Amino acid sequence: MTSSKDIHSSGDKSEYSWLTKRRNEDKFVRLCGSFGYEYQELPLLAPTDVFLRKSGGELASQMLSLIDATSNLISLRPEFTALIVSEHLKTQPDTSDIRRIQYSGPVFRQTLGASLSEQYFTQVGVELIGARGPISDAELLYLATQIPEQLGITDYTVRITDLRVLNSLLDSKQLSDRARTFIIASVPALQSRTTSVAQLLAQAQDDHIIGQNPSNDHLHIAISGLQDDQAKEVLHGFLEWSEGLAPNLGQRAADDVVDRLLRKLRGNDERDSLQEALLAIENLVNLKGNADDIMAAAETLVETCPEGSTALKSLRTVINLVTDDPNLSSKISVDFGLIKGIAYYDGIVFDITNAAGNKILGGGGRYDNLSTDLGSVCEIPSAGFAYNLEALLESADLQLSADDPLSNEWSLSTLIVMEDATQDLVALRLSRQYREAGHRVVIDSQYHSVAEARSKSSGRTWDNIVFVSASGDTEVHETNTSST
Repeated sequence: MTSSKDIHSSGDKSEYSWLTKRRNEDKFVRLCGSFGYEYQELPLLAPTDVFLRKSGGELASQMLSLIDATSNLISLRPEFTALIVSEHLKTQPDTSDIRRIQYSGPVFRQTLGASLSEQYFTQVGVELIGARGPISDAELLYLATQIPEQLGITDYTVRITDLRVLNSLLDSKQLSDRARTFIIASVPALQSRTTSVAQLLAQAQDDHIIGQNPSNDHLHIAISGLQDDQAKEVLHGFLEWSEGLAPNLGQRAADDVVDRLLRKLRGNDERDSLQEALLAIENLVNLKGNADDIMAAAETLVETCPEGSTALKSLRTVINLVTDDPNLSSKISVDFGLIKGIAYYDGIVFDITNAAGNKILGGGGRYDNLSTDLGSVCEIPSAGFAYNLEALLESADLQLSADDPLSNEWSLSTLIVMEDATQDLVALRLSRQYREAGHRVVIDSQYHSVAEARSKSSGRTWDNIVFVSASGDTEVHETNTSST
């Protein structure tokens, strides 16, 4: 019998290939459903701006776009997250309810030299909206590790970091936005050590990121320590003061003059400050391996950065919760050089790769700021992950079985409620036990009593509510009326 590895690597579009992919896509839906994630159908086309806001422009060159009949720019979806958060803001802009959404379907990414059929793939993933804290990140990461397990892939690895650690280090150096961007772009070179810090400093000098400014330069002093947006306001004020409300700038707009002047003055990031930042980031991004082995070194680097220390504590908690499953202890490593999507992710971020580490199967992380980027007046905590289904199937050796279940039904459903956050580990263990017994299980951290869970129902019936007290005692309440 032909394996999925054979049919997907050869680009087979037969019914057998489709059915293999469909059955395994349904396995994904069922697994995510057992964690309480509900399926959401999403459009193939959406306004281009939605995707650009999410990616920070990273997907711009890969998007397949067109102008619609009303002259608006729209694109084939290159991913799902921005669509889901955007739809959430339209339908539930003022609610703080936790939503668990799963999805699957084709995405389109333009690649130079690739055939049209090679420019789309099936993406499967989940989004957790409205939940924050280590228990939420841990449950999300645990679910992400179960996707390859479900397909029989056991030789995978997980790399994880928390971008707040790197960002806290950069914040502490009080660099300009240009210098900060330069350092982030230099991370691959700092990791491989193919380019020395001295060479990077010379490059920064050539790019006018650092330079020499006289100590009595009043403009330099005026914008010292300000972010670029604030500095531009100061410079605009200077122009109005020196030239009047309508400065005589010839053909050059005031904004252009201010941008050019700021670039010149931003030769103000002192060489010593940039060098100190590059050395600190070089030390950080080369820390990778077992969490117990490298966390102490990371803590030393951020000991003067409170937010970085908090992030490390949270990261350690997430790893401890997830690796309570002994099957995962050897698969998870910390890699502070993992900075993918730094314009988008703002908390934990992780990649799941094949055993050799040369193929990314999936990944995700936390993106609390995306809601405000998409127009929300307040930040909505959110996290998610996605897999390339074809890449997963190529890494698996699956046989099509006629009795693979396509149903998305569970015989019983169970809600786990904790009195407080001290019993996260107990809740995770209970959820595994109930899922292994065939239950649909949700750990809901927003409720802290059975009565509260029952009173704040929204229409979903649970067969059991399991209450975990602060002392670790459990009570099982059988019910036909409680919901979340």
